[in-house]
Amino acid sequence: MGQITLVRHGQASVQGASYDALSSLGHAQARRLGEHWAERGLRFDAVYVGPRQRHAETAAHIAAVYAERGLPWPTPQQAPDLDEHHGLAVLKRAAGLNEPGDGLLSGDVSRDAAIRQLFGHYHEVMGEWAAGAYAADGIEPWRAFRDRAQRALEHLCVGSGRTVAFTSGGLIAAVLGAVLGLDDQRVIDLSATLYNTSLTDVRYRPGDIGVVAFNGTPHLHEASTITRV
Repeated sequence: MGQITLVRHGQASVQGASYDALSSLGHAQARRLGEHWAERGLRFDAVYVGPRQRHAETAAHIAAVYAERGLPWPTPQQAPDLDEHHGLAVLKRAAGLNEPGDGLLSGDVSRDAAIRQLFGHYHEVMGEWAAGAYAADGIEPWRAFRDRAQRALEHLCVGSGRTVAFTSGGLIAAVLGAVLGLDDQRVIDLSATLYNTSLTDVRYRPGDIGVVAFNGTPHLHEASTITRV
């Protein structure tokens, strides 16, 4: 029997030069997760990290806590298939935004306004993308994204033991879609519910795989620290 814990990254920076960097709260969320695991002496046999800065920064906080406590932490393995979908680029295209880089909006726009402008029509825009809209150079098609999530799952389900994978909410939702046989709209709906640094557990053995926990935040004790964007 093997177990995979999928960790969504800490809160990213809505404003500024790069969405991909963790916000100050995102750093605190990741640190608290490391402390929560270390306090329980939780050990992992393998660590996989997606290609984004926010994935690496989240994983680095846990590694730092384990090092401080003298606990073993496996050498992280890079896993490009754990990358997020291109939904941010699609949302910006749908909103008519063409700012350089991967920042959401310029710094003179409030955080709440940025979230409303870009994510106010998330379900509709993502549904249109899944149906084939917003095809453009540099944007991975939705179908290719779902195939990639299936490959990521297959790569993680090797051997036995406890594995942790640091990734993004859309990828986690698509992995669950592969496990549970969910259609595109259900995957999109799930992706909108995932909290920053939430934990989703999948257990597997030959011929059998199932979800045993979803979107848990046992390390976040104040409502103000539980965020989705």
